[in-house]
Amino acid sequence: MREADSELLVEILDTLIPPSEDGRMPGAGEIGLAAAVREQTQASADVIAAGLAAAEAGGFSSLDLAGRVALLRELEPSQPAFIATLLFPTFSEYYRHPQVLVGLGLEPRPPHPKGHELEAGNLEGLARVRARGKLYRDA
Repeated sequence: MREADSELLVEILDTLIPPSEDGRMPGAGEIGLAAAVREQTQASADVIAAGLAAAEAGGFSSLDLAGRVALLRELEPSQPAFIATLLFPTFSEYYRHPQVLVGLGLEPRPPHPKGHELEAGNLEGLARVRARGKLYRDA
């Protein structure tokens, strides 16, 4: 991937998930997700390359956020798989990034081994299941 393509991908990721106005939440591109997204979309490298070329041809980098959003929407009919291919890896990487977790008020750590506190629930709905007894045999 060309350096210009890498910079353009960062700008597109910041358009998909822009930084919050209060500065609490970072944009997806500014926290360095481009490399992880590229890695997860290697099988669709041709789709990404075509989408980046179309965005570059549309002057994506020179536009403000509203213009960038509008351009990505305009590209959708001619590049239908481009944004769809970027969305899942972008969102999955973003919402597990330590900076984002802190911005959401969570500890920046994996859920295990410490685990998360769960509220005690009403388990009355399991009474029928418990009444059935064992449905398997010991091996």
